[in-house]
Amino acid sequence: MDTDAGAIRRYTARIARLALVAVLGCLFVSCGQGIPPAGNYATVLGTVVDASTGKGIAGANVSINGGVLVAQTDGGGNFRVMPVPTGDWDYTVSATGYGSTGLVTNLAPLSPGEQRTVTIQLTATPGSSS
Repeated sequence: MDTDAGAIRRYTARIARLALVAVLGCLFVSCGQGIPPAGNYATVLGTVVDASTGKGIAGANVSINGGVLVAQTDGGGNFRVMPVPTGDWDYTVSATGYGSTGLVTNLAPLSPGEQRTVTIQLTATPGSSS
């Protein structure tokens, strides 16, 4: 009887996993229907560095277009955000132990297919051990 119960549990778990995969697959496919062609987007990549040392800041939060697109820097302070809609854009960057850039606007508009590279400097907050 234990063998039958174990088999039923395994079978039920397998069906549940398949159902979850099916639901997630449907969501993934349906979400992509409203996305314009890739040519209408750009990529923003760059590095967030300490203003005094020039070293990359790991774990900085990069927010583009009012937080619609976000990324966190890797161990070297590097980030990549895509797809960013073309045209006007803005960003904010912050990191623990550092001040924020505030909202940076009036940037050159992004062109379709462009890869814009930026270097963003943050200043350590007084008394931080950054």
